[in-house]
Order: sequence, then structure tokens, then C-alpha cells
Amino acid sequence: NFTNFSTPNLFGVWINQGLSEPNVNLPYLLQGGLGLPDRAYYIDTSPRMAELRTRYQQYIADMLKLGGYDNAEQRAARVFALELKLAQSHATREESADIQKANNVWRAKDFAAKAPGMDWAAFLQGARLGKQDRFMVYHPGALRGAAAEVAATDLATWKDYLAINALNQYADTLPKAFAELRFEFYGKVLAGTPEQSPRAKRALSATTVALPDAVGKLYVDKY
Repeated sequence: NFTNFSTPNLFGVWINQGLSEPNVNLPYLLQGGLGLPDRAYYIDTSPRMAELRTRYQQYIADMLKLGGYDNAEQRAARVFALELKLAQSHATREESADIQKANNVWRAKDFAAKAPGMDWAAFLQGARLGKQDRFMVYHPGALRGAAAEVAATDLATWKDYLAINALNQYADTLPKAFAELRFEFYGKVLAGTPEQSPRAKRALSATTVALPDAVGKLYVDKY
């Protein structure tokens, strides 16, 4: 899931034909890891974006507090600062649309030299890409920026960053308060949606997305 430019994971990945080698399939690595939609939300100086950043940092604090974390405001400030640094290394939407800027083939051995700061061998092994030698690095600047932050940012902040990502991802299946808090920011504040759909409808939608063929077969058998 989330294998596009808006992935909540630190990097997105998909498998597709090489940009210069259509007869070869390669794993593409893309920028990710932001809680707000993209880079512009972190660096745009407009009053609207500034307000969204303030509301988002408060949302991080509220979610951590709900998850049982102490000193939530201070931890949220550190998490937001980390996301800001990640965002500053991201490509813009316009740069992402320029396919020639994405045509960067790296060998597995290149990562340590081209994006120093993290144990790439361990990361690729954990991502089940340990046997892959060639990669299409769609956003090299973002990979370099993220790797640099792995080295520069303390482990406790990274743990809090991963905690808020997990709480965000599973808010709909956690107790009701988590889902309501997430909707208050992402639904109302960010998207302008006035009211969350009933839990039963969200459960049905989640089931349909997760098991489309199985649900479709049941529907066809009955109707």
C-alpha cells in the first residue's frame, strides 16, 4: 500500500519497467514519510499553510497523548522538526513530474556513498530487496536527505516519529477516540469534510478495498 508520492512510509516502492530499459523491471524508490500532503505544506509561507502546520503539530501532540505518551507537546515538536527536515530534501510536484530527473539507476553498493548516514544493506534486507542489485532512484535528493537525518536525529525522536505514523495508520481500527481525532484534522481541517461517515460504512469500505474479489463474488452469488 501507499507506493506513491504521498506514502506515509519513509520511502515508497513500486516495480516497473526501467525508464531507459523497457525490457527490464526495476524497483523504484520514492520520497515519503510526511504527515502533511507534500513539501509545500511545510515550507510555503502563506497564512493558510502556517495555520495548517500549527494545527498539525498540535494533532501530533494530541495523538501521542491519546496513545499514552508523556511530554507529548515536546515530543510532537521534535517529530514535526524531523518531518520539516525531510520535506526540505523532497522534490517539488513539478520536479516529480519530470521523468528525466527520475531516471537514476543505482547499484546496491552505491547507496552508502551516494546517500550516507544509514545502514542501507540492513534496510534493503529488511525491505526484502537484499538480493536486488539495481534500483531506479526516483527521488535521489530525498533519499540523501532521509539518510542524513538517520545519522543526525536522535533515536528517541525517530521512535516517536514511527509511533505517530503507526497511530495514524491504524486510527480507524483503534478505539473510537483515535478515529475521531484523526478525522478532526485530516477530514475537517485539511480536507474540509464536515462529517465523518458512520463506522459501519467505513468498515464496509475497508473490507471492499482489502478483499474486492471475495466481496464481489459473494455479491454476484447472491444478486
